Amino acid sequence: MVDVSLASFTNFTNKTSGRGDTADVPPVAGAIIIIIINTITFPCTVVLNALVIKAVKTTPRLRTNSNILLACLAVTDALTGLLGQPLFVLWKIFLLVGLSDSKIVENCNYAIVVITLTASFFHLMFVTFERLIAIKFTMQYSNIITDNSMKRAVLVAWIISFIFGVFDVIEWDLVLRSLSGVLTASCIIFLSVAYFIMYRETRRHQEKIKTQQMPQEEVERFTKENKALKTTLYVVGAVFVCLLPLCFCLIIIATGLSESCPIDLSLMQTCAMLNSFVNPLIYCWRQKEMRQVIFEIRPAVVHIHNQ
Repeated sequence: MVDVSLASFTNFTNKTSGRGDTADVPPVAGAIIIIIINTITFPCTVVLNALVIKAVKTTPRLRTNSNILLACLAVTDALTGLLGQPLFVLWKIFLLVGLSDSKIVENCNYAIVVITLTASFFHLMFVTFERLIAIKFTMQYSNIITDNSMKRAVLVAWIISFIFGVFDVIEWDLVLRSLSGVLTASCIIFLSVAYFIMYRETRRHQEKIKTQQMPQEEVERFTKENKALKTTLYVVGAVFVCLLPLCFCLIIIATGLSESCPIDLSLMQTCAMLNSFVNPLIYCWRQKEMRQVIFEIRPAVVHIHNQ
């Protein structure tokens, strides 16, 4: 699960509800609906992402660099379902019943959100960078994308994410907003430039395949790389779809059309967290082998046993 802007998210949540302020408690009916949605989806989010991680780890044919990075992204999504959504539900319940401990739960929820958002930013960039190297710099791919380089990149991403979480806990809001603003701008610019380059490169390859007689092996390699690219593109697209309510409110406030957002903050956060539930569904939809492994669809094995 990722957000379009960590800085904007932190600033917007402070303006809208305040840290620990229970004055703007949403209507009871809306709060109950949000609690029900998160309560139903968070076990599915944890289980589906755990199955994706297990499938990539235990199935050799799925252990490609692209899938490994998607599995790393699934870790952040699983943490969102394991920690983010339950804490969010608990916070809303505390607000409804008027418990004084709601502020502690709220602060824990925000810290988890900041950590998972930051990690998701980095993992989205890693997934996109891997596809960029595979399509644009094919000859240098094996030298750039290695197991050690991916491990180091993921480790650094989590270290920085926990640092951001510490800044949130100690309420260094100015530092957090500055750093997250830089990270957000870098992520958006990188994703835009990278997908533009990959779009042009795939178009060039398609024209080359149509006009020239290329080896079948190269055609199959391009088809496979292009399919993995489309999977990452669907993942990025799902992120922005789930964040449309937040983007809408940020645009309204930034343009001065309104001082407050007409969409409830809890609904926006719920939509953003539901992205962690959508991502594993995209992996299964786009990859037949992963779908078969996760849901244990083995027609060939059954046929052999029958024989």
